[in-house]
Amino acid sequence: MPEYFLGLLFFLLTILFLVRSFISAKKKVIYLTFAAVSLLAGILIFAFYNWHLSEKNDDVADNPPIHSGGEEPQNGTGKDPEDNEEPGDNDEVEKPEPKEPEKPKLKEIIVPDDEVVYYVVEKGDTLFNISQRSGIPAEKIKQWNQLSGDTIYIGQVLILYGKNKEPAPQQPKPEEPGNYGPSKIIVRGNPNAKKIALTFDAGSDIAGIRILDVLKEHNVKATFFLTGKWVEKFPSYAKRIAAEGHEIANHSHSHPDAVKTDSSVFYEDIKKAERIIEETTGVSPRPYFRFPYGSYNKDALETVGKAGYPYSIHWTIDTLDWQQPAADVIAQRILDKAQNGAIVLMHIGGINTPDGVDQVIPELKKRGYQIVTLSEVLK
Repeated sequence: MPEYFLGLLFFLLTILFLVRSFISAKKKVIYLTFAAVSLLAGILIFAFYNWHLSEKNDDVADNPPIHSGGEEPQNGTGKDPEDNEEPGDNDEVEKPEPKEPEKPKLKEIIVPDDEVVYYVVEKGDTLFNISQRSGIPAEKIKQWNQLSGDTIYIGQVLILYGKNKEPAPQQPKPEEPGNYGPSKIIVRGNPNAKKIALTFDAGSDIAGIRILDVLKEHNVKATFFLTGKWVEKFPSYAKRIAAEGHEIANHSHSHPDAVKTDSSVFYEDIKKAERIIEETTGVSPRPYFRFPYGSYNKDALETVGKAGYPYSIHWTIDTLDWQQPAADVIAQRILDKAQNGAIVLMHIGGINTPDGVDQVIPELKKRGYQIVTLSEVLK
């Protein structure tokens, strides 16, 4: 303890000498020197004090006090201190067996006999457990959804058919021969019938696929122009379009500009899309074709006719929804040009298209229009 107080004294002297150095300019160097010496002395004394204290602690640890009577001291609990010792490396300690985390119980998938279920794949789903929970063989699920293997991904839509709704095995159709003459451009349906056809092009994505839910809610059927690539990428949605009674037409396979593409190449592109659409949905896209970009010339019309499509469908109203305008803008563009026999052009890639259609359908019905498929509007 004396060393501790002596160290404090030297630190106080250091402070005093520093103060004096600021007061006395003449003896500043002397006071600063004294301050440095005092600081050093204080540090050395405290270092010695700490060393001395640690030496004492080591002596206590090496020579524990001996209690009279030869009894070992109690630890306050009435038990021998050895009872509280931590187990050593050689002691065997019983460890609780790790419990396996309980797997979440997956819900049963109910597929009524007379219905078609569109099941969205969730985290933890596999083709095998979906098969088990739905009672449908995995091979059938793979066949219905054009799956080449057992791999599925979260968010994928799988079509599950009830027993009475199973599609018949598809039979390959023979190639229809003949040159049908140039395809005819159609821009409007029957001007004497108060009907309007909503048409949707599917080229690359599904940003606006919710349009299927909107149409179902309003009990409206539409016409979908599908590219072969889109059907290959989203076979479950293509099947859903067909299963829900919408009309399917051809929009080419790779979406080429017909004017800039060799006629033979364009012909093969159309036929390839046709084969993929039929194999996937079981529905033929004939007799309607729509040119990618709305681009065509005389040679292109002849090629489309040769491919077996007598009608090339253009449009009466272009919503320009591919530019992603607001929903009310899409709806207003349709309402501004609504007329008998109008063919409305929209896209599945339109983000706001579903909301725009949701707004416009009730208004068109108020005005007395029937909203129908392309085949109906042409009658």
